[in-house]
Amino acid sequence: MPRLFSAVELPDYVAADLEARLDKVRADADALRWLASGSWHITMGFYGNREHADRRGAWLRRRAAGLAAPRIRLAGAGGFPGVLWIGVDPSSMAAERALRAVAAAARPEEEGDDYRPHVTVARWRRGPDRNPLAERATLALGDYSGPWWVPPELVLFSSQLKPDGPVYSAVERVPLTVS
Repeated sequence: MPRLFSAVELPDYVAADLEARLDKVRADADALRWLASGSWHITMGFYGNREHADRRGAWLRRRAAGLAAPRIRLAGAGGFPGVLWIGVDPSSMAAERALRAVAAAARPEEEGDDYRPHVTVARWRRGPDRNPLAERATLALGDYSGPWWVPPELVLFSSQLKPDGPVYSAVERVPLTVS
């Protein structure tokens, strides 16, 4: 069975804006493995390979269909061990509540409430020491703010691991309410 996850896709103009900003940072951090813009997304829930896509799709539709779509933008940067990410900024308290509701609906119960919306843009091999290239890139991207948008849907993806990296395929699209 393929690995499954749900995510919000980035519109082309949002990805292009982020790509332009990353172009200014990549030269100073060329040892990081930069992800292709076509694979960028805001992960909302990770399900692994423990069930069929049709079953998880039905579960996601029941929980998320019709939820309010948040007005968001990509902003700021940070890191987890081995990951450089760009954050997500809601436009208002109502948008933050909507973003949290979509994330809660998409998240499996065992994941708990610790959710930080983000787009992974680079990875590196984890080691015992900090990564100075990633730290410099994080600082250089800390003031990034992209254009606003309202995601129209939550997408269930299948992830096939290939030698060149994962290949994502949309399995199910769950519409959000855009006001």
